[in-house]
Amino acid sequence: MTETNVGAIDALKSPEEAKQVSLGRSLPPGDVQGRKPIDWSFGPVKVDGYVDPDSFRIGLLIVITGINIGKIYGNLKDGVSLMVDLYTTEGEMRFFLKNDNEVWVHLKVGVVFDGKYDVSYKIVSI
Repeated sequence: MTETNVGAIDALKSPEEAKQVSLGRSLPPGDVQGRKPIDWSFGPVKVDGYVDPDSFRIGLLIVITGINIGKIYGNLKDGVSLMVDLYTTEGEMRFFLKNDNEVWVHLKVGVVFDGKYDVSYKIVSI
């Protein structure tokens, strides 16, 4: 019996230039002229959305470890929290108003392959 081996040698080369693709604005349009856009990321977390500086309403599209968590809406005066319990990630994200004109996020999440985060960051000034 004759042995036959079939295969391919493939070489991948990264491009000279690259561009990060946005998550896409799938949040409701509403009064877009008065909104301040949010486009922020840290480690395994990507946040895209808006905040209305007059009403402090916030709309967010959140991706953690590549998993689209979904759309989150709320008011920063009340605080907006998200509990996460996924295979790769668990913990809490809390969005809040600080100094009357700053949007902050507190991350208290653990990622299976990337360690634990317990930090607060300013996302945007409104």
